[in-house]
Amino acid sequence: MTEKKEGIQKYMPEKIIFDLKHVKTVPECIKSNTPALAELQKSQGEDKTLTLLEIWIVDINKFLNMNNKMTPVQIKQTALMVLQDFYYFRIADINYLFTQAKKGKYGELYGSIDGSKIYKWFERHDKERAAESYLANLQEHDIEMQNERNAKSLVKNKIGKTDD
Repeated sequence: MTEKKEGIQKYMPEKIIFDLKHVKTVPECIKSNTPALAELQKSQGEDKTLTLLEIWIVDINKFLNMNNKMTPVQIKQTALMVLQDFYYFRIADINYLFTQAKKGKYGELYGSIDGSKIYKWFERHDKERAAESYLANLQEHDIEMQNERNAKSLVKNKIGKTDD
């Protein structure tokens, strides 16, 4: 097996779902050390990255056991749309998103699954991801501001003590 093939194999749903079982929140997805889809596309090629996304979509189709499953063409088109629009998602995001879908987080599917439903899951996850990133940035900013106030206070106290 070549390094490129091994590289993509380790992100297959049947393997990675166990490797990433500790990733249970959106912030954990963002902080994970798994590669982004764009990184995989660069290192493994677009075809292999699309195939990986297609395998994830086939996996959700099988898991949900829908009456109306997606056709191979619909699967390919959905994978392409996901790669084009959510290339910055990490493998942890993909795993988390599909795991949440399997748990019913994104609503009732009423016996069918299609590309637009899956795409909406990605949009929803993207909004959650953006909100978490925004909150993390705010917290980081608050810490920086507090550190700056503390430093100014220390300087002020030190200056005040030397005047005595």
